[in-house]
Amino acid sequence: MKMPFNKPYLTGKELVYIEDVVQKKTSKIFFGGLNELRAFAALGVVIHHIEQIKGMNGLGFQNRNLQFLIHNLGKASVDLFFVLSGFLISFLLFQEKNNNNGHINISKFYLRRIYRIWPLYYFVMLLSFTVIPLLSKVPIFEFNQGLQVAINNSENYNFNTVSRYLLFLPQFANVVVGASQSWSIGLEEQFYLIMPLAITIFRKKVFFSLVLLISIVFFCLTFNLNASFDFNSKIAYFFRVLGYFNFQMLLIGVVGGYIYFYNKTKVENLTKSVFGYFILITLILLLSIFPMLENKINHFILALLFLLLILFTINNSNKFVYKNNVMSYLGKISYGIYMYHVFAIFLVYPLANKYFTGEYGDEIVFNLLLYFMVYIFTILFSILSYEFFESKFIKFKDLKFKV
Repeated sequence: MKMPFNKPYLTGKELVYIEDVVQKKTSKIFFGGLNELRAFAALGVVIHHIEQIKGMNGLGFQNRNLQFLIHNLGKASVDLFFVLSGFLISFLLFQEKNNNNGHINISKFYLRRIYRIWPLYYFVMLLSFTVIPLLSKVPIFEFNQGLQVAINNSENYNFNTVSRYLLFLPQFANVVVGASQSWSIGLEEQFYLIMPLAITIFRKKVFFSLVLLISIVFFCLTFNLNASFDFNSKIAYFFRVLGYFNFQMLLIGVVGGYIYFYNKTKVENLTKSVFGYFILITLILLLSIFPMLENKINHFILALLFLLLILFTINNSNKFVYKNNVMSYLGKISYGIYMYHVFAIFLVYPLANKYFTGEYGDEIVFNLLLYFMVYIFTILFSILSYEFFESKFIKFKDLKFKV
């Protein structure tokens, strides 16, 4: 199987086609570096969940700063995914509306999202609700008590739970081993359902004002800044639920997509500084490693910094931006990495736990083996899935539903 790492990969999200009505030409704008960001985010989530499983089995790290880093790494990685999705989807929709006299082909938009997301999503659901419970009966899996408890809970496999996962409402369902990470996919699907309608209906300034207003409401409800607000109302509860699942991070990305689309030259002038890029990376690392701020405020600021990171990354004038062909390929298959890694942990962890912990175990060997095998299995599953499964649907999507 060929994996040509010697050239950058382009994804459907990163190619923006702009029609020149006068000259009848089509040009391509490539957002270089975003695949690398996707790769870092996906790999960060894997680390978080490996350590989470270790903690469930009493093998987690005890150092406070290290615990903060591991917890923050997973949450921040998902936040980066959300900001990136909000930015790209809104930018592409603004582009389509601008090119087509205010019209967005909403049905094609939905079909493109369906063909890209649904096949892998439902395949992982199949693994989670059938294959994992069956495999868990094999004696070796008794060495993962943390997951066995969830698998043996019948409520995790009842009609309500299954139906919510199948309807892309996993954030409102019980945790199911192998599918728990899909809560973010469900939230993004709900976002995709709303965003093209909103951009179609509202004029750009009204839309931007609404996004800012909703973002402020999220901010107030998340941080309880307004004590007089009725936090017991159903509307407040609804916003708090969405806020808990990071909907505001998607909106931060939307704000960035709007600003970049309508002020591209100004943004590029502000993001071409190598020194500014270095300072930005330093701030992101500091907030990710050291618990300097309250947790919610920390993630809100990180999300704003991630938006700046995206804007710096797509600026071709900034030659200091990190780009790497291998990481670009991993970013290309990052959806698979995100969806398959829990299954890989389920397979690998019991073996590592049985043979490399306990009286004769070696903690260093245990961790090296666990991380190495989880990443190998995850990346292998993702490559096979992308090349022989997902790519079929992607090609069909690009052929039939291009705008």
